[in-house]
Order: sequence, then structure tokens, then C-alpha cells
Amino acid sequence: MKYSIQSASAAHTAVQLPQPAPTPPPVELITQVEMAQRLGITRRTLHTWVLSGAVPMIKIRGFCRFEPSKVWAALQQHELPAGSPKSSSASDSSSSSREGGMSAAAASTAEIRSA
Repeated sequence: MKYSIQSASAAHTAVQLPQPAPTPPPVELITQVEMAQRLGITRRTLHTWVLSGAVPMIKIRGFCRFEPSKVWAALQQHELPAGSPKSSSASDSSSSSREGGMSAAAASTAEIRSA
């Protein structure tokens, strides 16, 4: 009885181990103070935008964290195109800010400061 080395090695290489799943790239998460500084606004204004739903926020162990790329994308959705009419009266924009809404001027200001 002859034992073939080739057949043994061929059987050994036929077994493939499962590949581990690739790890996702790390996500940059920053604090409320850091995000407000990057936007050029106050921490309170950022908090108001979060409460209104205009800016996404992640809560980790009770602390607010922001993913800058998602914040910029959310602010761009609220941006008005150049030359579009602004609110009809000053009272409309002030009531909007009291209700926690982000005014178009604030959104465009944030966009200008990011550039």
C-alpha cells in the first residue's frame, strides 16, 4: 500500500477557514463644545438645533457626541439656495428661533464658516 503525499496535501489545502469580517473604519466623534467651535456658534445654539432635530447627535453613557460629517450633511439640507427669499418678517424668524428651529440665516452662516 502506497501513500501519496500529493493527495494528502491536496486534501489539506481544500479546507478553507472562514475569513474574519472586515472592521469598519473608526468614526470621529466630538464633544458639543468642539462641534460648536467648528460651526462657529455657541454651545447653546447647537443644543437648540439638536432639540429641533436639525442636527443629529449620539448619546454615549449620557454624554452628547457628534459625528461632524453627519452634522455638515444635515445643515446642508437646511441651507437655502443663494437668491431665495428670506422669511417674510422679522417676527417669523424670531418666533422660529424661540421654538427651537434653525433659521435659514443661521444655517447659511454655519455653511460659510465651514468653508
